[in-house]
Amino acid sequence: MQNLLNFLYRFRTFGLFLLLEGVCAWLIIAYNKRPNAAFLNSSNSLVASINSLTSNTTNYFQLKQINDHLVAENQLLREQLANQSLGKVELDSSKERYIFRKAKVINNTFRRSMNYMTLDAGLNQGIEPGMGVVSGAGVVGQVKSASGNFSTVTSLLHRNLMISSDIVRTNTLCTVQWDGDSPLQAELKYVPRHIPIQVGDSVITSGYNSIYPEGIMLGTIASINLEDNDVFYEAKIDLSVDFSSVSYVFVVENILIEEQDSLQLEAIND
Repeated sequence: MQNLLNFLYRFRTFGLFLLLEGVCAWLIIAYNKRPNAAFLNSSNSLVASINSLTSNTTNYFQLKQINDHLVAENQLLREQLANQSLGKVELDSSKERYIFRKAKVINNTFRRSMNYMTLDAGLNQGIEPGMGVVSGAGVVGQVKSASGNFSTVTSLLHRNLMISSDIVRTNTLCTVQWDGDSPLQAELKYVPRHIPIQVGDSVITSGYNSIYPEGIMLGTIASINLEDNDVFYEAKIDLSVDFSSVSYVFVVENILIEEQDSLQLEAIND
């Protein structure tokens, strides 16, 4: 103990110098916009790189589980493609509107009220804010921000994200939104009481917005409640995506989004 005190006393001047240098650096960063922005960008890149390294190390010890997950996703995608081919005889030109880019999830939260993911792809890989994010199992979320090689995603498990949806059996337009409760379920909103929905009905994306293609799985109806004075059902769905084990996703680019949005905005403003 005495040796430690002697060491600190001997280098007290140098220690005071380092402390003052740190305070000066903090003042420069905190009260100047350009250094502040540079510091934030550098720190975000550093954190993303650390998350990527951690994710790579974890995945190395979970290769079998990841491979099994990828095989299951491939099987599901093949089944979806087969069903689409059987159900449509004529060429569907809308399929040419969307480009899917693969990305790896390197950070993910699912226990908060506002959950996010980090992907190992960004602007350099064609990822831009506003794009939809899906997996082989269904809708995952929407890109919030992007840097050169990384991007953050607002998860479907986020209280502010609303997805335009459709109940397959009744062809009913509705909305899916997470209520902040279980990461396995979400609320199904704005289904009129006269619609005969049932537990087990499939819920997919409606295609009414410009972010997700029509027909991406969201989940199946798990519970229904309707009081005498209710205008809409109170219902919940079991989400098709297990957010505790999402490893790979596909970022969806709608190459006609500007044309579609501008036309819709023009119609609204008329």
